[in-house]
Amino acid sequence: MPDKALTDRKINHVSPNPETCKKCAAQTQFFSLLGNIFLAIFKGIAGTITGSLGLIADATHSSADVLNSFVVMIALNISELPPDENHPYGHGKVENISGLFVGIILFFGAALIIDSSVEQLMSDGPFDTPHPIGIMVAIISVIANELFFRQEICASRRVNSPAIEADAWENRMDAIATVSVLFGILGAQAGYPKLDPLAALLVGFFTGPIAWSLVSKNIEGLMDGGQTHDLVAQISKLVISNPDVKGLGYVKTRPAGRHILIDLEILVSGDTSVTKSEEIASTIRKTLLSNVEHAGVITIVCKSESLNHAIPVPGEFTADVTD
Repeated sequence: MPDKALTDRKINHVSPNPETCKKCAAQTQFFSLLGNIFLAIFKGIAGTITGSLGLIADATHSSADVLNSFVVMIALNISELPPDENHPYGHGKVENISGLFVGIILFFGAALIIDSSVEQLMSDGPFDTPHPIGIMVAIISVIANELFFRQEICASRRVNSPAIEADAWENRMDAIATVSVLFGILGAQAGYPKLDPLAALLVGFFTGPIAWSLVSKNIEGLMDGGQTHDLVAQISKLVISNPDVKGLGYVKTRPAGRHILIDLEILVSGDTSVTKSEEIASTIRKTLLSNVEHAGVITIVCKSESLNHAIPVPGEFTADVTD
């Protein structure tokens, strides 16, 4: 499973230079695409020359990485399009679709690798011992994929992108898989040739949990899930710090790719005019955009406190997030 320390969303710290972070994220994705194209060709040729089934399986994995990186790049460009008449909340959910696509591709890739490896293990052989040069190829691949992972996971956290995060874990998965291949080649060199297809089998099994994590997380995002208590509590405290707010009816959030959409119902005094209510809402919107990282479209409904039995402002406040 992904490392929680790496994937937790920071909601109380605003990233410096957001435009610089966006540019860095786009560049990182481009270099990841080029890097995976090189690795797919490099490992495919090396696997064919050395006779390593593990490297060939890993080259297939890297080929899937190329497709994934390309899809993610397209998704990132679409997600940056401004809201329009047909998409008033923007195009952010295309990143969740992209992340879901990456997860599904990983599942299919894992199934193919497992099927091929089991067939090899069940056969009577003979098994060819991979050439030692495969060891060097595997080491280069591990280092490259780990570097891609570290760059992309950093970028995904900065811009809160589920698409880049999915591609990052795809690269980490490729690095782990290649470590298995490395041990398989070493084992074959030591006189245990079946360790090579066994390593390929492990590649398939390693891929499964990561694929499931990406699929489930992005399905949850597409279904407007993922609201956290900490995020709701932070928004609630920021809103009720406004002296004109007498209470909160509800606080609801939902992800839209890298953005967080926020819906609020605030309670104001019964004698508050429409103009004053709009001023209060505008002030709250500016406060949230400045203090809640990745806040996107914010919808605020003003309601008279006399028409609602919400918890008053004094004391500790817990927002009602149920329908």
